[in-house]
Amino acid sequence: MAETNTAQAAKLAANTKLLPHENAGRQRILASKMPAAFAQLAINDTIFIGRIPVNSRLLGGGIVSCAAGTASCTLDIGIRSTKTQTVINATGIATAVDAAAAGQKTANNGALIANGAEYVTAEMVDVYATVKGAVLAANQALKFEIPYVTD
Repeated sequence: MAETNTAQAAKLAANTKLLPHENAGRQRILASKMPAAFAQLAINDTIFIGRIPVNSRLLGGGIVSCAAGTASCTLDIGIRSTKTQTVINATGIATAVDAAAAGQKTANNGALIANGAEYVTAEMVDVYATVKGAVLAANQALKFEIPYVTD
């Protein structure tokens, strides 16, 4: 029976040191919650969620937890350069996360992490959400949990 090495297993076989985001790194969760009082957000308004350090691997398993909001409201979650504010990928973590119905929603279908993709930050990045579909209701309870591996 044949066996194929992963990229990390090939490094191990060659006695090459693995980086922390590949082996023995610590999983962290960027946990961020909307304030109790805020104004309604229009379509294409953004929410700054937090920062992820350089050399961190974005993981699947992100969650958005929310109360019921405006019908058809969705959120895209992406990353941008902390230093320049240049967008790296506006839907890199998740796209079209339902913010209309109450509940916990998965946030792991973005281009940087879905379908076998992997992304390691080349610089410190800001994680942000963009309101799509319909306005985000004022004062809607909304919490983000975005996992990553670092150090």
